[in-house]
Amino acid sequence: MGELGALIFVSVIEGTSPVTVGKEIIDKPGVEEVMLISGQWDLMIRLSYDKMQELSDFVVSKLRSINGVGKTDTTIILEQLK
Repeated sequence: MGELGALIFVSVIEGTSPVTVGKEIIDKPGVEEVMLISGQWDLMIRLSYDKMQELSDFVVSKLRSINGVGKTDTTIILEQLK
């Protein structure tokens, strides 16, 4: 696991299956978990990288290129308490 952890919340475009989108994300480098969630967001992704540039590349180049991905919200993990 890299030193830089992040959570990305993903909204899936209407008419697209969140499960289908999630399955496209699962095998990308740095992705630790993909969860189907309820509420404002459809998916939550937990990632781990060594460098901020790797996280940036994932969000800008890989995640946004997946069909069905709408809005995203990225949160950096400052410290894991448990």
